Amino acid sequence: MKQNFLIIGLLLLSFAGFSQTDAAAIALLDEVSAKTEKYSSLKIDFSMYVENLQTKKRDTYFGNASYKAGFYKLDIMGQIVFSDGKTNWTYLKDAEEINITDNAENQTVMMNPQSLLKDYKNTYKVKYIADKFEANRPLVEIDLVPKVIENKKYSKITVKIDKTKKQIYSVRYVGKDGVSYLIEISKFTENPSIPDAEIKYSKSLFPDAEVIDMR
Repeated sequence: MKQNFLIIGLLLLSFAGFSQTDAAAIALLDEVSAKTEKYSSLKIDFSMYVENLQTKKRDTYFGNASYKAGFYKLDIMGQIVFSDGKTNWTYLKDAEEINITDNAENQTVMMNPQSLLKDYKNTYKVKYIADKFEANRPLVEIDLVPKVIENKKYSKITVKIDKTKKQIYSVRYVGKDGVSYLIEISKFTENPSIPDAEIKYSKSLFPDAEVIDMR
């Protein structure tokens, strides 16, 4: 009987420990979210790793992104994407072509730190994974699992947070199709000066490009 009580006690302590660490993860995300929401602008340089879990193939790309007042610009994989949150203008460098599309929620979340953490408690279940030390940084690894997964392209998002700087260090999107996207931020510039002409799409930027409206 004493042994049964001991086992039950250990299980309760175990569940209490998970509860406390999940609560600590939420508290940290709250801090990062509050800080991120206050940015008037943001620039990041990053590496993106596309991993096929079936073939074990991994491709590496380098890119940069800028954010300002609902607008963002993304330069990666031979294309430049301009977005106002509703519409995307994608310039394909090799094809000298502009594709106009509606902005998808999945794309917004993947490429915009402010969108990822906005209202995250209502969107995801939060699970603390571990404290880690990588790239000379103290990190906290946290899983975000969508509460409604049917309309998502990914089954889970793993975020690593820099505890000291209260910044996102990396984000891994685990795709339901077996392809994962890992984004590691190498440079994080808070509130830089970004002229409108640099971040907002204009026909004058690529006057010789063919424009294809795909909406």
